Amino acid sequence: MKQVILKSLSLCNFKGEKERTTNFNADITTISGGNGMGKSRHFDAFIWLLFGKDTQDRKDYEVKTRVNGEELHNVECSVSGVIVVDGEEITLKRAFVEDWVKPRGQVERVFKGNHTECWWNETPVNVGEYTKRIEAIIDSSLFKMITNPAFFVNMGWKLQREQLFQLAGTITDAEIASQKPEFAALLDKVSGKSLADFKAELSARKKRLKDELAQIQPRIDQTHKMKPENEDFHAIEVEIESIDKEIAEIDKAIADVTAAIRRQYEAEQSKQNRVNALKSECQQIIFDAKTKAQDAAFEANATRRTLENKVKDKEREIEQVRKDINAGRVEMANHQREIDRIKNEQDKLRSDWYAENEKSYNGETTCPHCGQDLPEDMVAKAREVFANAQLDKCNAISSKGKQLGEKVAELEAKIADNQKFIDEATSNLDALNGELDTLKNEWFAIPVVDAAAVVPELIPEWVAKQKEIADLEATIVTDNSGVNTTELQNQKADLNKKRGELVARLAKRDTIARCEKEIADLEAKGKTLAQQIADAEREEYTVEQFTKTKVEECENRINAMFKFVSFRLFDYTIEGNPVETCIATVGGVPYGSANTASKMNAGLDIINTLCKFYGVCAPIFIDNRESVNELVETESQIINLVVNRDKFLTIQ
Repeated sequence: MKQVILKSLSLCNFKGEKERTTNFNADITTISGGNGMGKSRHFDAFIWLLFGKDTQDRKDYEVKTRVNGEELHNVECSVSGVIVVDGEEITLKRAFVEDWVKPRGQVERVFKGNHTECWWNETPVNVGEYTKRIEAIIDSSLFKMITNPAFFVNMGWKLQREQLFQLAGTITDAEIASQKPEFAALLDKVSGKSLADFKAELSARKKRLKDELAQIQPRIDQTHKMKPENEDFHAIEVEIESIDKEIAEIDKAIADVTAAIRRQYEAEQSKQNRVNALKSECQQIIFDAKTKAQDAAFEANATRRTLENKVKDKEREIEQVRKDINAGRVEMANHQREIDRIKNEQDKLRSDWYAENEKSYNGETTCPHCGQDLPEDMVAKAREVFANAQLDKCNAISSKGKQLGEKVAELEAKIADNQKFIDEATSNLDALNGELDTLKNEWFAIPVVDAAAVVPELIPEWVAKQKEIADLEATIVTDNSGVNTTELQNQKADLNKKRGELVARLAKRDTIARCEKEIADLEAKGKTLAQQIADAEREEYTVEQFTKTKVEECENRINAMFKFVSFRLFDYTIEGNPVETCIATVGGVPYGSANTASKMNAGLDIINTLCKFYGVCAPIFIDNRESVNELVETESQIINLVVNRDKFLTIQ
């Protein structure tokens, strides 16, 4: 097992400790004194030396000494120490160094912040390399767990649980399934999904089945209510057959009477069909006459429509020319505004050129540090640099002014082109307006020709067909009052009504059969659902037993690794479902409710197990050691922090 031992610590202006060196025994060291004397400061200093943090895992916390509430500056703030790793001594040092700079032109230095410096065996190393070497000795997360008895139990329960399972290893479902045949069968059925998902599916299935089962009996009761009362259905069938014979005899009598009516109807219907055909032909004659008149009017107006289209085309052409003229004027205005802007810029450049050209060298000829005259060659060089810079600036201004002048000339050329285009377009617009007036005069001079009115009475063909219609209608007979089947129809209606009532009563037989079948089907479905619910409940019980067995196995395996402390890894809901947790107990009492001694020994028991598993041990800092009479044995170095009434620290 790797052994890490703290041999000494030296504090310099660290958290109020001006200067202190503490030597530690290889087995047990006790630091005692009153509150505020610096006992816990040793632990903070050790953690900061290794990892740059305090015992609360804070990276950015105050390490500097304060006087009257103000940080003490321009003094060394550092922690150095000697550790022994498997017999090899290593000297470490970490310092919090202030950064002071003197801004140019100022006499006093200014504080700009801090940075960290590290040494390994008195050799400076960067922080990254220092951290890498420390981590090679011991992981920072593990170090916190094996140096502070209270650290592990104060981690989040999920982190505790994760660490415990890492120590004990995960128990597979296959291991649990091997204990009972029903567990193995369950695991085969669950294949491809988690046990929790399978249990959720079971619960959902059982609820669905119970909901379905709850609907069975109400449906059976409702079907019983809907089932009609039984009757003598054979007698009803005999009565319907008798009525059917009477109706057949009446139908024969009505057929004999209506045969004569049909023959007369067919003759008169032929005449009526001819009348209808003649009326349709008359309507077509009128339609054809109106179409001919409209076609003639359309043809007569062809020239006028052509002129109308030419007028509209010319108006569109004129409108486009006007838009082009307006666009040209807008572009000219934009170009002119840009010219005005550029000329203003040119005026400014001229002012800048004259101002720069009039400048003269007024540089210093004496040293700003010692006040002595500068050598002549340095002054001449400075004047030359100034003159060259002045010339470059004037040339740059002139070059830019030339570019602006070229831009103005370009824009003025565009304005001239636009003006030429507008003049030509305006002249073309006058010509187009003249053409438009000419076309409108020609258009308005041609009158509109309307379609001629159609008078049917003036069409010989229409008149002839109307006479034929009148002659046919005069011969059509519509009165059939000589033939009457009312009495026979009334007798038949009475018989059909009676027959309908009997058929309705007979239909109850089929309704009764359907209701009885539906009731039988529902009762069978109810039995099936009840069996499916029982099967689901049996599977649920197996899942619960499987889960309980696995929980117990996990807890037993983990707790077997500890002598003083135990862990409860699962709680159970009212329904008996396991819920993940991690609660440390000491003698059956939750850690939070245990006394100080029990908590301390529980922490040491955890540290011993962690050290054994990871193969490394480190100094354990035990705060409030005076509260515990006997401690659990450990292979780690112990540093007791004891509170008493002394106004000084005692190291022994």
